[in-house]
Amino acid sequence: MSAIGDFAKKQNDFNDRMDKAVSGLQNDVKLLNDTIAELQSTQGAITAEDQALLDQIESRSDAIATKLEALDALTPPTPPTA
Repeated sequence: MSAIGDFAKKQNDFNDRMDKAVSGLQNDVKLLNDTIAELQSTQGAITAEDQALLDQIESRSDAIATKLEALDALTPPTPPTA
């Protein structure tokens, strides 16, 4: 393979990793939004179940932030030079 062909394969593999990471984050955000909606639909004082939902939201938010930081840290392959 040529240097360009090698790079194209590396870039494609990198793009696949990015796509997988973004899809996972989309699912995480949907679950987080669903949990927030469930919490917002409760009435009255905070119950033990409400607190569990709040704890779940906090935990999921931390997990999403960690994944976003890891996604931000991904470095694409170095392109070939002339």
